Amino acid sequence: MTTQTATPYREVSPEGKLIINPHLGQKRAWRSQARFVAMMAGTQGGKTCFGVDWLHREIKAKGAGDYLAVTATFPLLELKMLPEFREVFENLLHLGTYNESKKVFLFHDGKTRVIFGSATNPESIESATALAAWLDEAGQKQFHRDTWEAVQRRLSIAQGRVLFTTTLYGAGWFKNEIYDRWKAGDKDYDVIQFDSTENPAFPQAEFDRARLTLPAWK
Repeated sequence: MTTQTATPYREVSPEGKLIINPHLGQKRAWRSQARFVAMMAGTQGGKTCFGVDWLHREIKAKGAGDYLAVTATFPLLELKMLPEFREVFENLLHLGTYNESKKVFLFHDGKTRVIFGSATNPESIESATALAAWLDEAGQKQFHRDTWEAVQRRLSIAQGRVLFTTTLYGAGWFKNEIYDRWKAGDKDYDVIQFDSTENPAFPQAEFDRARLTLPAWK
């Protein structure tokens, strides 16, 4: 029996060009033209890896300036967002270097920065005038409304776009401020939802097992 291998999400061509192979849920988020795009999906659905490439596209489109990458807590930053980001921006594309003490990725042009912040410390992003932002795990309880408001202040001059990537954690400001606005027809908002199994690498058997033990909304 021949075992089919899923196409890798991210590849580098022989010419050194970065190629992404998004699944259907990721494609929907990629094509969205809304200012505020929320990718709400199951665990291991391919949210964090997608966030890196979405931010890279925004930087290429908007040019030199400041950009924000904010996650729920600094431990989560070190665990998920930052390693994925550095793999692409630093190791694959060689765009610049990361300063650990300042939590800033500085491009080689000296004019472009990605500022990393924690939702438990919104003051960490208050000095920036940003062009776009990626907010990871924005549905977690630790990701406070104050941080979302701080992000909007930083983006106000450029009217910058935002990508939210999060698993479903329950009701809160994220539902009221993002999901409900989209549901009411506000064109500034777009919500893309999909199961973990949209990711071709996610085992169907694991999804079926979780379905037997978790509430339907999870």
